[in-house]
Amino acid sequence: MRIVILSILIISTLFSVGVMWPSVEGTPQQPCQQNTASGGGENLPPSSSLTVVVCSSYSYKASDGTTVVLGEVQNNNNFPVTNVKVGITFEDLNNNVLEYKTGTTLLQVVEPNSMAPFSISSTKADPSISQVAVNLAGFTPASTKDQVLTIPSSSLQISDNLILTGTIRNGGTSTATNTHLYLISYDAFQRVVAVGATTIPDIGAGNAANFTMTSTPSSRAKTFQIIAESDNYQSIPTDITNIIASLPVIISNINVTNPSGSPYSSIPVDAPVKISSDLKYLLDNPQPYVYYVQVKKFGGQVEFIGNTTGLFLGGNDQDHVESVSWTPDAAGSYYIETYVWDPNGVPISSAGTEINIVLVK
Repeated sequence: MRIVILSILIISTLFSVGVMWPSVEGTPQQPCQQNTASGGGENLPPSSSLTVVVCSSYSYKASDGTTVVLGEVQNNNNFPVTNVKVGITFEDLNNNVLEYKTGTTLLQVVEPNSMAPFSISSTKADPSISQVAVNLAGFTPASTKDQVLTIPSSSLQISDNLILTGTIRNGGTSTATNTHLYLISYDAFQRVVAVGATTIPDIGAGNAANFTMTSTPSSRAKTFQIIAESDNYQSIPTDITNIIASLPVIISNINVTNPSGSPYSSIPVDAPVKISSDLKYLLDNPQPYVYYVQVKKFGGQVEFIGNTTGLFLGGNDQDHVESVSWTPDAAGSYYIETYVWDPNGVPISSAGTEINIVLVK
């Protein structure tokens, strides 16, 4: 399975510690495609008809410039498997191989007819990587893990971070040691688009523990699940339904172009500039909004403030693209900030996570 990374040419330069590059997604695939031959796992006879398959994947550029590939593996066998290896081939536009790397699923054991996520990053921050090929590289049979870990309550708060709080209970007869919890975000195609993780100290038999997990959200996330695994036990995947959006709009993909949407090689003085952002709304009820763009000089002086208004209807109407026009009247270096407020001047988003440097000549 080859996934093309859709790159966006932006005339601005992103900087600042911890800044996220806009996620660039691969071509949508069906939820789970069998893209490896049956019986390809190591330590299994070649004639085996039992299968493990890699499901649709998603890739994006991380803040450090590496390419991250997320996805899931599905175990179609009637027995558990472990040491499930996924091979990623990182390629340029001409299908030249730039790097090959293997990784394993986040879960140590994948139970029969179950799925497990993986997250594998390129070793190098290579801007030439534009597509990836994903294949199963091996697996071995395993002993089952009793699924006696349960997550009876959890709450997910969405703002500029994902904050998951809840309780995990050990229903087994032994202490659950080295317990990892994974928060999995899925997009509309049921692809994994983000994974958060935390570790919990030992949980005694019959006991419960509280947890808090903070992770970075994906603007493409539609649904969320949590799954837990200790050295000796697992949980079943649990849907998160108690979701609180304290800042219900996420700003991403801030682009600076000419009025027709094409990038400038350089911005001339007195040339019109279109500043646009992708907006994602996380709630179902209607919400009017004002999209603000503020342009500042490097000394901090405000050069321009512009805005446009819109209305999220909720439901299927959650993704908008908004833009504001600016015409610079002097050469220099500028940076751009974006915000979304309600009509009463109350912020309903964090500031845009990117700082765009604009050079006007």
